Amino acid sequence: MKTTNVNGIEMAYDVQGEGESVLFIHGAIWADFLRPLAEQPAFSGFQRIRYHRRGYGESGGPAGGFDTQAADIIALLDHLDVDRAHLVGHSEGAMIALVLAASYPDRVRSLTLLEPLPSSSWLAAGDFADLLGILGPAFEAMVGRYQAGDIAGAYESLFEPTGLDWRAAAEAAGPGVVDQGIKDAATFIEGEASALVEWNYGAEQAATIDSPVLSWSAASENPINPAVRAFLYELFPQREEVILEDGDHFSVTTDPAAVAEPIAEFVSRHSAAAALT
Repeated sequence: MKTTNVNGIEMAYDVQGEGESVLFIHGAIWADFLRPLAEQPAFSGFQRIRYHRRGYGESGGPAGGFDTQAADIIALLDHLDVDRAHLVGHSEGAMIALVLAASYPDRVRSLTLLEPLPSSSWLAAGDFADLLGILGPAFEAMVGRYQAGDIAGAYESLFEPTGLDWRAAAEAAGPGVVDQGIKDAATFIEGEASALVEWNYGAEQAATIDSPVLSWSAASENPINPAVRAFLYELFPQREEVILEDGDHFSVTTDPAAVAEPIAEFVSRHSAAAALT
């Protein structure tokens, strides 16, 4: 990957193809988790920008909050002379995309959100308050096992409530991704995990977003999925929605073609070129 200095750190990034820019924002733990998605033929008509968030992969640190990471992206887009981009964010990356789209709406052409964690304040105030009783202990168990030196076990604790196989998903993302996630554990567990739990985002922030929004989710019903769909519906009643049958949160690596096709179709319909026809 290439590197450039943005917002005070050395950031690693990769640009492939030509056309309107689609920026992929990876979630927690694995810097290359969206590589299989970005490489899908469905996106062949676009310039695909993939990068490592601060403290992950080949990018420098330290870890930063969502506002800082949104500023990182804007600096990267400026470096690449990209005025507006289609954002595709997965998990924590979707949360960063939401913050960026609210803070810099003129830099976003469309917004694709793949299962962001709902705001804790939203969870506490609504029908999904019991989910906090699941997430809180999972995060505590993760931190405990990490502090004991068991990083793989920490990830097992984090994903246990969802039944997701993190190791198989990381292996599907490509060679070295499992080891990369082990190496970057401190960035997530020491630097970002608390921000996920404390994240506060609601209708006031979402009201500033004027770009088209696509909500992507898997059909599998773990305890988080219904809350994710309800959260995004409340924020964006006019959003488009795609639900992948027989998929899960990690389908971005295990079945990337099925994930890519409806996203690329959405991006194509909301491209600048489509607006002119």
